[in-house]
Amino acid sequence: MNNNVDPISTSDSKFTRTHFSDFDLLVISDGEVQYDNSCFAPGVSRISLQQARAKHNILSPHFKLTHNILLIISKNSVVMIDAGNGDKAGPGAGKLVANLKIAGIEPYELTDIVLTHAHPDHIYGLIGNNDQLIFPNAKIHIHQKEFDFWQDDDADFSKSKSPASSLKELQQEIKSMLTILRDKLYLFNDTLFDFLQPIHAPGHTPGHCMFAVTLGKEAFIHMADIFHDEIVLFARPDWGTVFDVNFDLAANARQAVLEEYAQSGQKVFGYHLPWPGFGYINKVDKVYEWVQEQLYNPKD
Repeated sequence: MNNNVDPISTSDSKFTRTHFSDFDLLVISDGEVQYDNSCFAPGVSRISLQQARAKHNILSPHFKLTHNILLIISKNSVVMIDAGNGDKAGPGAGKLVANLKIAGIEPYELTDIVLTHAHPDHIYGLIGNNDQLIFPNAKIHIHQKEFDFWQDDDADFSKSKSPASSLKELQQEIKSMLTILRDKLYLFNDTLFDFLQPIHAPGHTPGHCMFAVTLGKEAFIHMADIFHDEIVLFARPDWGTVFDVNFDLAANARQAVLEEYAQSGQKVFGYHLPWPGFGYINKVDKVYEWVQEQLYNPKD
Protein backbone atom coordinates (compact mmCIF):
# COMPACT_ATOMS: atom_id res chain seq x y z
CA MET A 1 0.00 0.00 0.00
CA ASN A 2 1.27 3.44 -0.92
CA ASN A 3 0.38 5.76 1.95
CA ASN A 4 1.41 9.39 1.83
CA VAL A 5 -0.14 12.77 2.42
CA ASP A 6 0.07 15.73 0.06
CA PRO A 7 -1.07 18.83 1.94
CA ILE A 8 -1.86 22.05 0.08
CA SER A 9 -2.75 25.00 2.29
CA THR A 10 -2.47 28.66 1.34
CA SER A 11 -4.57 31.73 1.96
CA ASP A 12 -6.46 30.94 -1.24
CA SER A 13 -6.74 27.15 -1.21
CA LYS A 14 -6.84 24.18 1.12
CA PHE A 15 -6.90 20.50 0.41
CA THR A 16 -5.17 17.33 1.51
CA ARG A 17 -4.86 14.07 -0.39
CA THR A 18 -4.05 10.67 1.11
CA HIS A 19 -3.21 7.84 -1.27
CA PHE A 20 -4.21 4.23 -0.71
CA SER A 21 -3.83 1.26 -3.01
CA ASP A 22 -7.57 1.31 -3.79
CA PHE A 23 -8.70 4.77 -2.69
CA ASP A 24 -7.75 8.40 -2.64
CA LEU A 25 -9.08 10.30 0.37
CA LEU A 26 -9.24 14.08 0.09
CA VAL A 27 -10.30 16.82 2.44
CA ILE A 28 -11.39 19.94 0.59
CA SER A 29 -12.02 23.22 2.38
CA ASP A 30 -15.13 25.24 1.60
CA GLY A 31 -13.68 28.06 3.70
CA GLU A 32 -14.51 29.61 7.06
CA VAL A 33 -17.53 31.59 8.24
CA GLN A 34 -17.76 33.87 11.25
CA TYR A 35 -20.77 33.42 13.56
CA ASP A 36 -21.88 35.59 16.45
CA ASN A 37 -21.54 33.97 19.87
CA SER A 38 -25.32 34.20 20.31
CA CYS A 39 -25.49 31.06 18.15
CA PHE A 40 -23.80 29.06 20.91
CA ALA A 41 -24.87 28.10 24.43
CA PRO A 42 -28.34 29.72 24.31
CA GLY A 43 -29.55 30.49 27.82
CA VAL A 44 -25.99 30.56 29.19
CA SER A 45 -24.54 33.92 30.25
CA ARG A 46 -22.12 35.43 27.76
CA ILE A 47 -19.64 35.89 30.60
CA SER A 48 -19.62 32.13 31.28
CA LEU A 49 -19.23 31.43 27.57
CA GLN A 50 -16.37 33.92 27.28
CA GLN A 51 -14.64 32.44 30.32
CA ALA A 52 -14.89 28.91 28.88
CA ARG A 53 -13.19 30.06 25.67
CA ALA A 54 -10.63 32.24 27.47
CA LYS A 55 -9.25 29.13 29.16
CA HIS A 56 -8.01 28.21 25.69
CA ASN A 57 -6.73 31.74 24.97
CA ILE A 58 -9.59 32.57 22.62
CA LEU A 59 -10.63 36.16 23.28
CA SER A 60 -12.71 36.87 20.18
CA PRO A 61 -16.44 37.18 20.87
CA HIS A 62 -17.14 35.41 17.59
CA PHE A 63 -16.89 31.79 16.45
CA LYS A 64 -15.16 31.01 13.16
CA LEU A 65 -16.41 27.72 11.73
CA THR A 66 -14.45 25.68 9.23
CA HIS A 67 -16.18 23.60 6.55
CA ASN A 68 -14.23 20.41 5.84
CA ILE A 69 -15.54 18.27 2.99
CA LEU A 70 -14.47 14.66 2.39
CA LEU A 71 -13.98 13.07 -1.03
CA ILE A 72 -13.45 9.35 -1.49
CA ILE A 73 -12.19 8.34 -4.91
CA SER A 74 -12.20 4.70 -5.99
CA LYS A 75 -11.84 3.00 -9.34
CA ASN A 76 -15.54 3.41 -10.17
CA SER A 77 -16.73 6.37 -8.13
CA VAL A 78 -15.99 9.86 -6.81
CA VAL A 79 -18.05 10.28 -3.63
CA MET A 80 -18.27 13.56 -1.73
CA ILE A 81 -19.82 14.04 1.71
CA ASP A 82 -21.76 17.33 1.81
CA ALA A 83 -21.51 20.19 -0.66
CA GLY A 84 -20.73 23.33 1.29
CA ASN A 85 -22.20 26.82 1.27
CA GLY A 86 -22.13 27.78 -2.38
CA ASP A 87 -22.25 31.54 -2.81
CA LYS A 88 -24.84 32.15 -0.08
CA ALA A 89 -22.65 32.40 3.03
CA GLY A 90 -20.82 35.58 2.17
CA PRO A 91 -17.08 36.21 2.46
CA GLY A 92 -14.95 33.35 3.67
CA ALA A 93 -16.91 30.38 2.32
CA GLY A 94 -18.01 28.97 -1.01
CA LYS A 95 -14.50 27.84 -1.92
CA LEU A 96 -15.32 24.19 -2.62
CA VAL A 97 -15.41 24.22 -6.42
CA ALA A 98 -12.26 26.31 -6.72
CA ASN A 99 -10.40 24.02 -4.32
CA LEU A 100 -11.69 20.91 -6.10
CA LYS A 101 -10.22 22.23 -9.32
CA ILE A 102 -6.92 23.01 -7.63
CA ALA A 103 -6.94 19.39 -6.45
CA GLY A 104 -7.44 18.30 -10.08
CA ILE A 105 -11.14 17.38 -9.84
CA GLU A 106 -13.83 18.86 -12.06
CA PRO A 107 -17.42 19.09 -10.73
CA TYR A 108 -18.77 16.87 -13.52
CA GLU A 109 -16.51 14.01 -12.36
CA LEU A 110 -18.43 13.48 -9.10
CA THR A 111 -20.62 10.39 -9.22
CA ASP A 112 -22.28 10.67 -5.78
CA ILE A 113 -22.84 13.28 -3.08
CA VAL A 114 -23.93 12.06 0.36
CA LEU A 115 -25.58 14.62 2.63
CA THR A 116 -25.15 14.39 6.38
CA HIS A 117 -28.24 16.61 6.68
CA ALA A 118 -29.96 19.44 4.82
CA HIS A 119 -28.76 22.60 6.55
CA PRO A 120 -27.71 25.39 4.17
CA ASP A 121 -23.96 25.11 4.72
CA HIS A 122 -24.18 21.48 3.58
CA ILE A 123 -26.52 21.73 0.57
CA TYR A 124 -26.43 25.24 -0.88
CA GLY A 125 -23.25 24.37 -2.77
CA LEU A 126 -25.27 22.00 -4.94
CA ILE A 127 -27.01 24.74 -6.93
CA GLY A 128 -25.63 27.84 -8.64
CA ASN A 129 -27.15 30.79 -10.43
CA ASN A 130 -30.38 30.19 -12.36
CA ASP A 131 -30.83 26.90 -10.46
CA GLN A 132 -27.87 25.37 -12.29
CA LEU A 133 -26.65 22.03 -10.92
CA ILE A 134 -23.03 22.45 -9.87
CA PHE A 135 -22.39 18.69 -9.95
CA PRO A 136 -24.54 17.65 -12.92
CA ASN A 137 -23.64 13.95 -13.01
CA ALA A 138 -23.84 13.21 -9.28
CA LYS A 139 -26.56 11.25 -7.52
CA ILE A 140 -27.48 12.99 -4.28
CA HIS A 141 -28.14 10.77 -1.27
CA ILE A 142 -30.11 11.96 1.77
CA HIS A 143 -31.61 10.06 4.71
CA GLN A 144 -35.31 9.32 4.37
CA LYS A 145 -36.11 10.94 7.74
CA GLU A 146 -34.24 14.10 6.78
CA PHE A 147 -36.07 14.44 3.49
CA ASP A 148 -39.45 13.77 5.10
CA PHE A 149 -38.91 16.31 7.87
CA TRP A 150 -38.16 19.27 5.62
CA GLN A 151 -41.11 18.37 3.38
CA ASP A 152 -43.55 18.24 6.30
CA ASP A 153 -45.77 21.34 6.58
CA ASP A 154 -46.38 20.37 10.21
CA ALA A 155 -42.70 19.91 11.09
CA ASP A 156 -42.10 20.34 14.83
CA PHE A 157 -39.67 23.18 15.65
CA SER A 158 -40.82 23.58 19.26
CA LYS A 159 -37.75 21.82 20.68
CA SER A 160 -35.23 24.24 19.15
CA LYS A 161 -33.74 27.35 20.78
CA SER A 162 -34.29 29.28 17.53
CA PRO A 163 -37.55 31.14 16.86
CA ALA A 164 -40.05 28.93 15.08
CA SER A 165 -40.70 31.69 12.55
CA SER A 166 -37.08 31.75 11.39
CA LEU A 167 -37.00 27.95 11.18
CA LYS A 168 -40.19 27.91 9.12
CA GLU A 169 -38.58 30.38 6.73
CA LEU A 170 -35.49 28.19 6.56
CA GLN A 171 -37.68 25.16 5.89
CA GLN A 172 -39.18 26.85 2.83
CA GLU A 173 -35.70 27.56 1.46
CA ILE A 174 -34.64 23.95 2.00
CA LYS A 175 -37.85 22.61 0.44
CA SER A 176 -37.19 24.76 -2.63
CA MET A 177 -33.66 23.41 -2.89
CA LEU A 178 -34.82 19.81 -2.60
CA THR A 179 -37.47 20.44 -5.24
CA ILE A 180 -34.85 21.66 -7.69
CA LEU A 181 -32.78 18.55 -6.90
CA ARG A 182 -35.70 16.08 -6.98
CA ASP A 183 -34.54 14.21 -10.10
CA LYS A 184 -31.12 13.65 -8.52
CA LEU A 185 -32.24 12.59 -5.05
CA TYR A 186 -31.84 9.06 -3.69
CA LEU A 187 -33.21 8.35 -0.21
CA PHE A 188 -31.43 5.94 2.13
CA ASN A 189 -32.02 4.33 5.51
CA ASP A 190 -28.98 2.10 5.90
CA THR A 191 -25.96 0.96 3.85
CA LEU A 192 -24.85 3.22 1.03
CA PHE A 193 -21.53 1.92 -0.26
CA ASP A 194 -19.17 -0.81 0.88
CA PHE A 195 -16.95 1.85 2.44
CA LEU A 196 -19.63 4.19 3.89
CA GLN A 197 -22.05 3.13 6.61
CA PRO A 198 -24.63 5.68 7.87
CA ILE A 199 -25.06 6.13 11.62
CA HIS A 200 -28.37 7.86 12.28
CA ALA A 201 -27.72 10.53 14.94
CA PRO A 202 -30.86 12.68 15.27
CA GLY A 203 -31.08 15.87 17.26
CA HIS A 204 -29.22 18.44 15.21
CA THR A 205 -31.83 17.56 12.59
CA PRO A 206 -34.17 14.55 12.55
CA GLY A 207 -32.27 12.77 9.78
CA HIS A 208 -28.78 13.90 10.74
CA CYS A 209 -26.23 11.17 10.04
CA MET A 210 -22.67 10.40 10.99
CA PHE A 211 -20.78 7.90 8.82
CA ALA A 212 -18.42 5.04 9.52
CA VAL A 213 -15.79 5.20 6.78
CA THR A 214 -13.76 2.06 6.04
CA LEU A 215 -11.02 2.21 3.42
CA GLY A 216 -9.10 -1.06 3.47
CA LYS A 217 -7.41 -1.21 6.87
CA GLU A 218 -8.34 2.38 7.65
CA ALA A 219 -11.47 3.27 9.60
CA PHE A 220 -12.74 6.50 11.08
CA ILE A 221 -16.03 8.20 11.97
CA HIS A 222 -17.31 11.25 10.11
CA MET A 223 -19.15 13.04 12.94
CA ALA A 224 -20.93 15.55 10.66
CA ASP A 225 -22.41 18.35 12.82
CA ILE A 226 -22.31 16.69 16.22
CA PHE A 227 -19.79 19.46 17.08
CA HIS A 228 -19.52 23.02 15.82
CA ASP A 229 -16.42 23.87 17.81
CA GLU A 230 -13.62 22.02 19.55
CA ILE A 231 -13.75 23.82 22.91
CA VAL A 232 -17.18 24.77 24.26
CA LEU A 233 -19.14 21.78 22.99
CA PHE A 234 -16.48 19.32 24.16
CA ALA A 235 -16.24 20.76 27.68
CA ARG A 236 -19.99 21.47 27.92
CA PRO A 237 -21.89 19.29 25.45
CA ASP A 238 -25.14 20.35 27.15
CA TRP A 239 -24.71 24.00 26.13
CA GLY A 240 -25.55 23.28 22.50
CA THR A 241 -26.34 25.66 19.63
CA VAL A 242 -29.30 27.44 18.11
CA PHE A 243 -28.76 25.30 15.01
CA ASP A 244 -30.10 22.19 16.75
CA VAL A 245 -33.69 21.39 15.74
CA ASN A 246 -34.12 19.32 18.91
CA PHE A 247 -31.84 20.95 21.46
CA ASP A 248 -31.96 18.30 24.20
CA LEU A 249 -31.73 15.35 21.83
CA ALA A 250 -28.70 16.93 20.13
CA ALA A 251 -27.05 17.47 23.52
CA ASN A 252 -27.63 13.82 24.43
CA ALA A 253 -26.20 12.67 21.08
CA ARG A 254 -23.15 14.87 21.63
CA GLN A 255 -22.57 13.43 25.11
CA ALA A 256 -22.92 9.86 23.82
CA VAL A 257 -20.46 10.46 20.99
CA LEU A 258 -17.92 12.00 23.34
CA GLU A 259 -18.09 9.05 25.72
CA GLU A 260 -18.07 6.34 23.04
CA TYR A 261 -15.09 7.59 21.09
CA ALA A 262 -13.13 8.72 24.15
CA GLN A 263 -13.37 5.13 25.37
CA SER A 264 -12.67 3.46 22.02
CA GLY A 265 -9.89 5.78 20.86
CA GLN A 266 -11.47 5.74 17.39
CA LYS A 267 -10.18 8.31 14.94
CA VAL A 268 -12.87 10.85 14.09
CA PHE A 269 -13.47 13.65 11.59
CA GLY A 270 -15.50 16.83 12.04
CA TYR A 271 -17.06 19.01 9.39
CA HIS A 272 -16.62 22.12 11.57
CA LEU A 273 -13.56 21.09 13.60
CA PRO A 274 -10.17 22.71 12.96
CA TRP A 275 -8.67 22.04 9.54
CA PRO A 276 -8.23 19.41 8.25
CA GLY A 277 -10.78 17.89 10.64
CA PHE A 278 -9.10 14.68 11.88
CA GLY A 279 -8.36 13.88 15.49
CA TYR A 280 -9.36 12.04 18.63
CA ILE A 281 -11.52 12.61 21.70
CA ASN A 282 -9.74 12.53 25.04
CA LYS A 283 -11.20 12.53 28.54
CA VAL A 284 -9.32 14.00 31.50
CA ASP A 285 -10.93 14.30 34.95
CA LYS A 286 -14.40 13.83 33.46
CA VAL A 287 -13.82 16.62 30.92
CA TYR A 288 -13.60 15.87 27.22
CA GLU A 289 -11.12 17.52 24.90
CA TRP A 290 -10.29 17.55 21.22
CA VAL A 291 -6.88 16.17 20.20
CA GLN A 292 -6.03 17.50 16.76
CA GLU A 293 -4.21 15.44 14.15
CA GLN A 294 -2.48 17.97 11.94
CA LEU A 295 -2.34 15.73 8.89
CA TYR A 296 -4.26 12.57 8.19
CA ASN A 297 -1.91 9.74 9.13
CA PRO A 298 -2.99 6.35 7.71
CA LYS A 299 -1.93 3.04 9.14
CA ASP A 300 0.72 0.97 7.36
